[in-house]
Amino acid sequence: MKAVVDCSPGKSFPAVSVTGKSCDLRCDHCRGKYLEGMLQATTGENLHNIASKIKLERGKGILLSGGCDINGTVPLLGHIDDIIEISKLGLEINVHSGFISEKEAKDLISAGIDCFSVDVHQDPVIIFSVFHLKKTDEDYANLLDIIMNLGGKVVPHLTVGFGTYDLKQSAMLVKEKGLFDVVLNSLVPTKGTIAGDAFISEDAILSAVDMLQNIGLNITLGCMRDRSLRGLEIKCMEKGITRIANMSQIAKKWAADNGYIIFTDNRCCCMGID
Repeated sequence: MKAVVDCSPGKSFPAVSVTGKSCDLRCDHCRGKYLEGMLQATTGENLHNIASKIKLERGKGILLSGGCDINGTVPLLGHIDDIIEISKLGLEINVHSGFISEKEAKDLISAGIDCFSVDVHQDPVIIFSVFHLKKTDEDYANLLDIIMNLGGKVVPHLTVGFGTYDLKQSAMLVKEKGLFDVVLNSLVPTKGTIAGDAFISEDAILSAVDMLQNIGLNITLGCMRDRSLRGLEIKCMEKGITRIANMSQIAKKWAADNGYIIFTDNRCCCMGID
């Protein structure tokens, strides 16, 4: 029997920015736009209130993210005590931490972080010119090592739209580190950024799927994608992808009509990855 998982976090597993709408890095493809769609929690009290509401409404967990400092780090360390309290509530915690040291990773894991969502890039031009980071491809490799060596769960995020070299080399790095499950995102048209007029076609994303599968990676279709690509989810299922973030009703109907069992997981798509 065929099955597909619809990862639909919604209010059960909301994304929260610990920096509000503020970001020092201001990557060219985002410019802080995506922070605007997150819940804002710039203080511990804000964070506690959000977590308590999630628990009260029988939610599953929380994605902690936010803007980065100039070194590419989301300032989560100031919320260690808050994270401990959130974990005590029985909520799962996924983080976009950005670049962190071994000590920072150890502190976060000890506080109760369940998963680290790590954006992986390997093209030096993209790293510097788009993300404004004074980092190298090796820094990404070291970040994966730091978290994994401490026993942290890492789910790499790969993105279509930054060139074939960046995507393929990132995929090869992930596999080299013994990680085989990735979330695949793609650039979406975002007004006020270099992606304002970007259009990543279905064919481009499906070609990326083919490449990653040929490398030996298991793919979850992530939430960052152009929702006007109505056939993408169906074509991904035809290619064997069994985890999709925020499935459309069109895709759900197709799946049901074609003999799939649809399971709903009201958490971040990373959380169901072993």
